[in-house]
Amino acid sequence: MVEPSKDVLFEPGTFNVQSRHHNLIAFSVDVGLLLKVLRSASGNDTERLEVKLVQKSVAMPGQEEPVQMPFMSFTARGTSVCIVQDLPISKPFTPSEIDRVAAAKSVTQYAPVYLDLSSGGPRLQAVIERLKSIGPVLRLGICKNGDLHIQVSATNVMLGAQLQGLSVMPPGTTFDPAVVDRAATAEEQLQAALDAGEATSVVKHIAKVLGVSQLSTPHQILCGISSNKGHVHVMFIFRDPTTTAAFDDSLELGFKLPIRADEDEDEE
Repeated sequence: MVEPSKDVLFEPGTFNVQSRHHNLIAFSVDVGLLLKVLRSASGNDTERLEVKLVQKSVAMPGQEEPVQMPFMSFTARGTSVCIVQDLPISKPFTPSEIDRVAAAKSVTQYAPVYLDLSSGGPRLQAVIERLKSIGPVLRLGICKNGDLHIQVSATNVMLGAQLQGLSVMPPGTTFDPAVVDRAATAEEQLQAALDAGEATSVVKHIAKVLGVSQLSTPHQILCGISSNKGHVHVMFIFRDPTTTAAFDDSLELGFKLPIRADEDEDEE
C-alpha cells in the first residue's frame, strides 16, 4: 500500500475531494496506463500536472446513445505545451467497498518484532534471486536474535537460506542466546527458536514485495509477522533528502499481506 502525503503530491490548497462517505472516493485503475500518462507528462517539458475526476459521454459499439463513463483527466501544462489525457477508471466503489480498502491499508496492530531486511544487503538480494526461480511462495521465519530463515519448495525441490545478524526492531528486544545452538543446522535452529517462543514462521507470497525495494531504494525494510500470524507486515522507511531529519514521514510504503488458512496448513 503506497500512501504519499497530499502535501507531497499537490501544491498547498489545491487538493479537494468531497463525497458523501467521509470525503473518500475509491476506484481501480490500470497501473500501466497510469504510468504512461505520468511519463508522457514528465517527458514533454511540463511544469504542472493537474488531475480531476470527470464523467464523459463515450460512444459504445452497437448502442445508439452514448454511455457516461468515469475518467481521471490529466492536464499537463508548460511554457509552450498543454497536454490533456483521459485515463479510464472503474465505477466509484460503494461505501462498504471503501471501508474495506481503508481497513486493509490501516495497521492497527504492529508486529511484535521486525527485522530490517536492508541490513542483509547483497546477501538477501542474492538469496531472493536464487529462490524466486523455484516458486513465489516462501516460508518466512523471523527470530528475535536477528536470524531470517527463508525456504521455498516445489515438486521434488526444496531450497532454504539463513541470514544472521539482521537489525532487530524495536531496539531492546531481548533473546535468550541459549535457545539457539550455532552448531546445529539452520532448520534445527529455527525449530528450537519456534519451540521457545523466540521466533515465528509463516508461509507467504513475499518475493515480489521484496523486489520492490530495488525500485524504491528505501533506507530500511522492516518485516514482521503479526502476533496472531494473520498477516506479514512490510514497511519501507525512507530518508528525507531535503532536511536534516533522519526519516521522511511524508511518504509511506507498506504491505500488509494476509495469511490464508491453506498457507498455514501447508506450513504444518
